[in-house]
Amino acid sequence: MSTSSVIGISRTRWGKALQNPSAGALLLVAVLVISMSIAFPTFPSAINAGNVANQMVFVLLLALGMTVVLITGGIDLSVGSIMGLSAGVGAYSINSGAPLILGLLAAVGAGAVLGLANGLMITRLGLPDFIATLAMLGIARGLLFLWTNGVPFIGYMLPEYYVISGLERPFGFITVPIIIAAAAVLAIIFVLRKTSFGRHAYGVGSNPHAALLSGVPVDRVKITAYVISGLMAGLTGMLMAGRTTTVAPTMGLGYEIAAIAAAIIGGAALTGGRGHALGAVLGALVLSITANAINISGVSSTWQQVVTGSVLLLAVVFDRASALLRERSIRSAGRLAVT
Repeated sequence: MSTSSVIGISRTRWGKALQNPSAGALLLVAVLVISMSIAFPTFPSAINAGNVANQMVFVLLLALGMTVVLITGGIDLSVGSIMGLSAGVGAYSINSGAPLILGLLAAVGAGAVLGLANGLMITRLGLPDFIATLAMLGIARGLLFLWTNGVPFIGYMLPEYYVISGLERPFGFITVPIIIAAAAVLAIIFVLRKTSFGRHAYGVGSNPHAALLSGVPVDRVKITAYVISGLMAGLTGMLMAGRTTTVAPTMGLGYEIAAIAAAIIGGAALTGGRGHALGAVLGALVLSITANAINISGVSSTWQQVVTGSVLLLAVVFDRASALLRERSIRSAGRLAVT
């Protein structure tokens, strides 16, 4: 084989790799792990790995729901506030005498109901996704503040809740939240790959008009996506309430940005039609490793938002570059087919 042929094959392989929406996230994870392991010998330890895994649970769950919404061509700015209000519902239910399991289900159910409200505003009222979920962000945040009157919910922690939230670790660094997050990832993978909803979601995100003409229930698909996002936010709120042992009026503040960042870093597109659960895992891992690196290096935690925004910007730039490479490959293939 000639040198030019080898170079051509190498370029083709690199081109295909760069066109993979999640390639940037995977490369970033590798760079972060290698550089942190060199700079800080304690970074690759089992204890620190467990800390990173437990820290990423909250962003991962929100990113899974956000990925589903982004695939359908929408966006959910309300996940952070839904997370906080759902946590308040669960804490209040337990404080009112409800069994722990009912209180936890109430939190998850509240998130799903608020997600349903988002979907109905978008499909029935015709509001843009951005406006509807921005309105829900304000409504849910305001309701939690009015409900608590600025005073956090406390006193709802039962012995079992310490295990469910991961504060007690009967299985070592493998906590119950990690198990729940792993189950959620598998569930979203199944939903997107093996169900009609998953197939329809990609179709709606790619071209909603064509999907509608093909008989796809576009409104139902979008509503379902927002219900899934709300459910994930409620589940996250339930776990966060246990981890912090208090529900503050500001719980979930800023988590919507982290969820969007993780989903996009993992390969989901703001234009819809693209994304997957494993990409959300990579995106959440990037953000968690970054936060862990800030903590280990002794840098002020106030830099975390700056770093998150910077990583998101890099991911969008890489996504745009990948899109240009895909368009160039398609044009090249078209010219070859003509000749």
